[in-house]
Amino acid sequence: MKKIIYLFYIAITSGCLISCNEIDNYDAPAETLTGSVIDETTNRPIITEQPNGFRIKLSEISWSDNPQPEYFWGKADGTFNNTKIFYGTYEISPVEGAFFDIEPVRSEIKGTTKIDFKVIPYLSVTASDISVSNGTLHVTYNLSRTKVGDKIIDARVFVSTNPHVGSNVLINDLSPLKDLSEIDDVEILGTTFKESIDGLEPGKTYYVRVGARTNNPSKRYNFTEIVTIKP
Repeated sequence: MKKIIYLFYIAITSGCLISCNEIDNYDAPAETLTGSVIDETTNRPIITEQPNGFRIKLSEISWSDNPQPEYFWGKADGTFNNTKIFYGTYEISPVEGAFFDIEPVRSEIKGTTKIDFKVIPYLSVTASDISVSNGTLHVTYNLSRTKVGDKIIDARVFVSTNPHVGSNVLINDLSPLKDLSEIDDVEILGTTFKESIDGLEPGKTYYVRVGARTNNPSKRYNFTEIVTIKP
């Protein structure tokens, strides 16, 4: 009787092992999606940061009308690249960035697929001066927009010794936040802002940019390009 039970156990175990070996028979994802998110006001890739810049949303519609979406992060220079996507037809859109929503693009992803998206930023931030004089950092900037959206809530000069300066990487004592939440947007857009920042150490290299944001759902900033300074 024990021998019969043992042989039955061996048969069940072998069957399970064979089944397990047959499950993972799909090719690994190997298709590539690449491209840029273009700022309509400059016709250049949008200036952002990583992470917390923007994500690309993918919804595969090859087999379902209501698929579970997948996401991956874009880069700080406004580009994106993912080399591990399954072949199929997708609805694709940039989301969670400092720009207004756009309609998704439907495309087959096979081999290397390149798609550029044009978006309207919540704000355009222009720095007319980022310079150092006698150890003091001077920053002059303006905000503008081509489409009215959420309330403008703040602006900030971001300073760091790290070249990836932004809302994730900054020296708080050197990065004054300007609360704009109680000021009318029309007044804000008609104002030239100026900051003078002391406390930079001579001989060090600093990276500076200006950011401003609206009360958008993801609380994302619109930025200027990064400027390198040496007091």
